[in-house]
Amino acid sequence: MTIHQLQASYVTEQDRILVRLNTHAGEELRLWLTRRMVKNLFPHMIKVTTELTATLPENTGGDGSDPTTSAQFKIQESLRQADFETPFNTKATALPIGESPLLATTVHITPSEGGGLRIGFEEKLPDLAGSRSFEVTLGHDLLHGFMHLLDAALQHANWGMTLNQLDPRTDAEAADVFAAAEPPQYLN
Repeated sequence: MTIHQLQASYVTEQDRILVRLNTHAGEELRLWLTRRMVKNLFPHMIKVTTELTATLPENTGGDGSDPTTSAQFKIQESLRQADFETPFNTKATALPIGESPLLATTVHITPSEGGGLRIGFEEKLPDLAGSRSFEVTLGHDLLHGFMHLLDAALQHANWGMTLNQLDPRTDAEAADVFAAAEPPQYLN
């Protein structure tokens, strides 16, 4: 299943983020993300995405540059080249998991070749006998576009968090960043 378009929007009445994915075959997959799911899942996605981007061959050159800085540049370049202007196609020819969005209760993340992620979304609800699920592979550029769209939906949701605040580093790693930082200089 090759993803053609992504859309993430906050739905006030549900207090959830609706993610819609279109495939090149004209299929549409719909997914609900709750605040709790975003808060628990996306620090891991940010960490894995940054690590994958830093290990791409073009970011591991022998020029002595910091791979993380190169990765951040690559992410910004991906976002500059992304098409955020084309309207989302709402006329799907098929809905493989049904018309109602899947409520993500379990998510499986696996790195894929080329700096992308394979993400499996699963819905396991106690009052339903069966479960629904689907898996997509988001290539490097599409993954960064998805994270950008999700961040925009988070700002609209007003949940008091953004993807930048969902820092996957431990307190010790964060303290190291501050310890290594240069103190500000003031002009009097």
